[in-house]
Amino acid sequence: MSGGWFLPPGSPGSPDEWCFQTVPTAEIRVYVSRDAYYDRLAGVISQAKDGDEIVLIGWSFSLDMIFTQKFGGLPQVHSFLEAARGRKARVRLLAIPQNDGPAEVAGAQGHNIDALVDDQLISGCSHHQKAVFVKLASGSHLFVGGIDVTFGRRGWFDVQAEILGLGADLGRKTLEERWESVKPPLGGLSATQQTLPPSSGDAHEVQFVRTYPPFPSDLTNWKRRYAKDGEHTYYSLLSRAIGNAKKSIYLEEQFFQAMGPAPKRNNPAGGSLPRLRSDLPDVPDTMERQLADAIGRGVKVVVVSAVNKGAMRPPDPAARDTLVKILKSSMNPPVLLQTVARAQPLLDDRGDVVDTIFDNFVHSKTWIFDDEFIVIGSGNLWAASLVSVTTPSESEFGVAFTSKVDGTSLGFPKASFGRALRIMMWERLRRDLDPNYVFPRNVSKTFSDEATELQAPIKGVNPFVPM
Repeated sequence: MSGGWFLPPGSPGSPDEWCFQTVPTAEIRVYVSRDAYYDRLAGVISQAKDGDEIVLIGWSFSLDMIFTQKFGGLPQVHSFLEAARGRKARVRLLAIPQNDGPAEVAGAQGHNIDALVDDQLISGCSHHQKAVFVKLASGSHLFVGGIDVTFGRRGWFDVQAEILGLGADLGRKTLEERWESVKPPLGGLSATQQTLPPSSGDAHEVQFVRTYPPFPSDLTNWKRRYAKDGEHTYYSLLSRAIGNAKKSIYLEEQFFQAMGPAPKRNNPAGGSLPRLRSDLPDVPDTMERQLADAIGRGVKVVVVSAVNKGAMRPPDPAARDTLVKILKSSMNPPVLLQTVARAQPLLDDRGDVVDTIFDNFVHSKTWIFDDEFIVIGSGNLWAASLVSVTTPSESEFGVAFTSKVDGTSLGFPKASFGRALRIMMWERLRRDLDPNYVFPRNVSKTFSDEATELQAPIKGVNPFVPM
């Protein structure tokens, strides 16, 4: 079923063998709006009771934001977590030093939540992962993607996956690895080494990938215990998928800019023995070159990204221009789109306009290859998410999966799960102009047909502008 998409397994007996597992899992749900994700997450958390667990890992938190109105009233995030603690569930939260993380941790501790700041950071970097794990008596749920539990996400385009079953238990180990590095487990028994429960279903096949920068040369006060040489499995998986794509690639992406050289190889050619997750397989010199190669061999590529101006522009607008130029030089040019800017003024404390933001901002980090292989996570297409070459990378977390089931649960029966997800994402992009719009679900249509529909004017207005 995997079709060569996944990274190869680690060697038996290697200390991080668990990281390279590819496991079957019962169910995957995907949320393409903040409200849908928050409604579901609040519903799952509200079930936690004695013996259950909740772990939140984030780049930014806002515990006093309105979480969901699904249950009536205006309940805040902390009220759901505090209620779970009152039902004797174990609740943990791991924040970072940036984005008011220490203040959010102090607030969480005031609500009887076990909260910590993860300051294991190289200068200029952050832990950019966005994930929540919930263990209930009925089963495990892991949420992974680009949506933080924080203010300011309403109106943004984003994606979050929910993995249910064995895949959630595997993904949990990455979160436990970080937690244990900040707060070592009692007795030294690591949750990463616990045996996974048996699988209860095989509708999907799942693998998790990460990015971590290498340890700094000066280890004074350094606490992080994992990925000494860094880890770039996120980059390696994407490179492998681009190379294996035969028909189509859809990327919905915040930054979308040229990255330059691939991660550095920190192991002997062929890999360490036993194989470690920091080992890099042979990868192309640049990901932009491999994308251009895919286009050159006839792979249809569609990209939807954020606007390239104002406060929400990519960190290096020139690097986006470079990538666009590289990809458009092909005889089979890709479809490269930006959302039409709906500008809102960004004011300073005195009420003066200091910049412009956009309420239809693309924050997603989602790839769909051949409508078959899906990657959803926190890593963007820029160097800081995926490589440690000129500067150390951020920490990222993503999930990759294939599916045996069709797209019925996503509203497109008889289509592949990946195609159904792509259509659901394209529909919500177009609904930005017409809330009642319905994207045609016709299994006889081609990827190119659907790409044409994606770009068609709505009520005389173009939904995108070309890059």
